[in-house]
Amino acid sequence: MNKSIMNIYKWVHWFVIIVLAYFIICNVIIHLYARQKAADNADTMVILGAQVMGNPAVPHPVLKGRLDKALVYLKNNPNTKVVVCGGLGEGEPATEASVMAGYLIDNGIDASRVYLEDKSTRTAQQFVYANKVLPLGKTVVVTNDFHLLRSIMLAKRSGVKDVSGLSAPLSFRNYRNYISLIREPLALINSWLFDHPLNNDN
Repeated sequence: MNKSIMNIYKWVHWFVIIVLAYFIICNVIIHLYARQKAADNADTMVILGAQVMGNPAVPHPVLKGRLDKALVYLKNNPNTKVVVCGGLGEGEPATEASVMAGYLIDNGIDASRVYLEDKSTRTAQQFVYANKVLPLGKTVVVTNDFHLLRSIMLAKRSGVKDVSGLSAPLSFRNYRNYISLIREPLALINSWLFDHPLNNDN
């Protein structure tokens, strides 16, 4: 085997090691970050949207997990307002925000506390749009555990400086948990490089 081929194998070998190391380290950081405790008495809670389904529309179990986590916080912090985020996704029968608002209200949250942000279709848009619906102030972000690190990074880039997270863990019986081990490290580096919401505000 000539020297040039040996060099190619060497570079491929190190590339594979670096990629594997990135995924392992990134997933450890993501899951450690998700253990943080949300600050009490926030001015605003922002619940990030996810899939809705059915007719009439109901939250997908992943979204229901976020909403159920949010309900506990909102009942314990009665002065916190809540912005539910999410527009009309492909194939969805209603906007995610409208379904989320209905779920919270049906489960005991006064409608006067619930605000809808129903334009966004990406995480990178949600905080900018939510801040137009209601000045966010001290904010708690609710999303799934694997998604929290990227979401708070994007919140800060959107001008939300006083922000903490509340994560809704996915069961390891849920296949999305395993997909997230690959998808989220890729999404994180993509967002870090390219998502600057205040520079792309439409």
